Amino acid sequence: MNNIVNYLLSIACFTCIYLFHKFLFNGIETTYIIAAFGASAVLVFSNNTIKHSAIKVFISSILAAFIGVLLNEFDFDLIIKIILAISSCILIMNLLDISYPPAGAITLIPLLSNSEIESLGYWYVLYPITTGLLIIYSFSKLKDKLNTINYGK
Repeated sequence: MNNIVNYLLSIACFTCIYLFHKFLFNGIETTYIIAAFGASAVLVFSNNTIKHSAIKVFISSILAAFIGVLLNEFDFDLIIKIILAISSCILIMNLLDISYPPAGAITLIPLLSNSEIESLGYWYVLYPITTGLLIIYSFSKLKDKLNTINYGK
């Protein structure tokens, strides 16, 4: 039963991300559901998740997004930007005492993606990162509530 609930919640979560972005950012033609959200959802909705403080996950992901956008503004070789982005993300996670692999992807997306995402600039930190993570977090809390009701955990 738990597997079906997690499956249905993940469908509802990504549908919500799509609809929220579609209505909130109506003038934007593309809805961004980035690969890092898939990684985040696997951590949230799988049965064997490592639990981290939601605030640490959120802060590390937002800082990772900011670092990726910031480094994209410098006129360095791409490989230098990638090395600095990943290393900075690891430093942030070490300082916050967290291991959240999707943040590593979040920091690379502005550096390795197409011009459409690159053109978002610092908006990337707000949309899709902040909005998407808040929606995933909301559904993770719903999952926890349902597990408490169903299994008394």
